[in-house]
Amino acid sequence: MARARAFMWYGAAIICLIVSYPTIFYARYLNVRGKFVRRNWYANVVVSRLCRVMFYMTGSRIKIEGRENIPLDAPCLFVSNHQGHLDSVIIQGFIKKPKGFVSITQYERVPILGSWMAHMGSVFIDRNDIRQTFKTITSAADNISLGHSMVVFPEGKLNDGKETFEFQKGWLKMVRNNPIAIVPVTIKGSYKILSYNGKSMRPARIECFVSPPIYAEGMKKGDEENFLLGLRNTILEKL
Repeated sequence: MARARAFMWYGAAIICLIVSYPTIFYARYLNVRGKFVRRNWYANVVVSRLCRVMFYMTGSRIKIEGRENIPLDAPCLFVSNHQGHLDSVIIQGFIKKPKGFVSITQYERVPILGSWMAHMGSVFIDRNDIRQTFKTITSAADNISLGHSMVVFPEGKLNDGKETFEFQKGWLKMVRNNPIAIVPVTIKGSYKILSYNGKSMRPARIECFVSPPIYAEGMKKGDEENFLLGLRNTILEKL
């Protein structure tokens, strides 16, 4: 049953993306006209709706706490743990603020999905190319400076509900010299929905906690380890 549910979900998700395809031409039009803020907002609205549909198609339910901690009139950097494949779907679908993701190039290559993510203001990292990764983080920092929020998963990979991995520090370049709010996000239970190998799916009860923002402006390199440890502990407190 779990395998059949996963198969049907993938099919339905593909149909949703195909149905959304005609609307992507407006995002492309805005991009050509240089109206990037409008493009980001439009793409986020469309993809947020798609993500909510895709989440509820799993049969799962979600509880969100701490929405009042999200800055309303300024960009921020959402920093989340990474339990399962649907973490991005959860953040995009249920945290209502235009944002892009620091993601991997594999998603950029997915037809339609990759285009939507790019129009949302996402950037893509090639894990096998350190120089390209540095440029991507710089691009994400530029997006933030231009007033666009971003999302990063500092573990760098799924932990599948096991012990949360140590946080990588390359992403700190985005905030080291920027007074932007860093908003910790804790996702609990997402690994239960779609298995690590992606072959089985079960409904689950998911909890998502948005903690009060913290800041890293002026942080020196010698302070990075303690900062990451404190941020990780803030996220883990809600698990």
